[in-house]
Amino acid sequence: MKLINTFFCIDGGADKLITMGYTPDFILGDLDSIDKKRTLYNSTIVYLEDQSKNDLEKSISWCVNQGIKELELFGLSYGRDDQHLANLFIMKDFSDKIKMKMYTDKSLIICINEHSTFSSKANQSVSILTFNKKTTITTTGLKYALEDSPLTSSSQGISNLATGSSFSVRPSDWTLIIINHM
Repeated sequence: MKLINTFFCIDGGADKLITMGYTPDFILGDLDSIDKKRTLYNSTIVYLEDQSKNDLEKSISWCVNQGIKELELFGLSYGRDDQHLANLFIMKDFSDKIKMKMYTDKSLIICINEHSTFSSKANQSVSILTFNKKTTITTTGLKYALEDSPLTSSSQGISNLATGSSFSVRPSDWTLIIINHM
């Protein structure tokens, strides 16, 4: 499926998008939080029933099965830490199948497992989090450079600083890159 600039909304996110003046192209999920009757939405509605997974996981799986290669994710924390943390793990679980960027009100989050370069501004805060303590990281363009080094504590990769207009990270395994908005 080739879709450019398509709005996939997860359940009640459709109502939020509508209040912002946009129309969802697709509404995905178990549909337990949409406000209107399904027939009132001018959208393709895809009912995803599996209650053992949250709506994001079911929706990304559906997108992968449709052959979608890239997603930009917005508004997924629901104001709940448990949901947001689960969504980060879901992002990692699907990152080998679909390219994703997650935008929050504070940052851009990307899950990588290969050398990647990112745009930045000098002194922009960047955090690097690994899922595995054996993961080694090499960076360029960050104040606190790493050279084929593991992060020895869970907080070691927090609050690094970009030194210029770009930085790069080369991890040996899946790694979260969190680029904080200035």
